[in-house]
Amino acid sequence: MNVFARAGRAYWRENARAFQAIKVMVERDLPTVLAVVALVWTVAFAMAGFTTAALIVAGGSVTAQLLWWAFGR
Repeated sequence: MNVFARAGRAYWRENARAFQAIKVMVERDLPTVLAVVALVWTVAFAMAGFTTAALIVAGGSVTAQLLWWAFGR
């Protein structure tokens, strides 16, 4: 178990800059990050055959982006 703990700590130390960069990007540009997540969900739902769910996610994402653009600035 100690080997796994050391490997985990080494992984987090080596990738700390990358994780910090992702955190800063999410904090600065949250609407874009959420749009990318919605796109991934839409594609995943569509490929799984859940077209209604894909349309709901896509429609909600577009609505949220339009509201953010219109009122969020």
